[in-house]
Amino acid sequence: MKVRGFTLVETLVALVVLSLGLLGAAVLLLDGLRSHAAALRRVAASNLVRDMADRIRANPRGGAYYLASSPEAPDCGSADGCDAIQLALSDLMYFETSAHALFPRADTEARVEFAPATGPATPARYLITLRWSDARNDAGTDRVALQVLAQPPVAG
Repeated sequence: MKVRGFTLVETLVALVVLSLGLLGAAVLLLDGLRSHAAALRRVAASNLVRDMADRIRANPRGGAYYLASSPEAPDCGSADGCDAIQLALSDLMYFETSAHALFPRADTEARVEFAPATGPATPARYLITLRWSDARNDAGTDRVALQVLAQPPVAG
């Protein structure tokens, strides 16, 4: 007499195989979520760096003042406005404050480097860098950098 159906051993083996498959799917899901969060942080950092590049392009007379850091930047939103130096300090303070708000860890670094134009055919160069540490990243730190070429202001 033949017995049809599954034995208890076969059922347990099938359950173990199914459990391993579900565990693998959960690991893939968690890794995807971690990668998505890292991509969102990188996009936010890129947007902040691009915003700073636009601010630099909008203030061509700011030049080397984008290197200086001032503990109290003027409020350039008022009716009387700001000159190029005050606007550069205000933009830099905004960049640093926004970077620390976006990445609240103490080792976040927002930096602008400036290389002045060496002649009429060579534009000034700004290197805008945002570096942050990320414990969820295998490398530990991440960085976004953008180089901006700006023509020197026309005298007049």
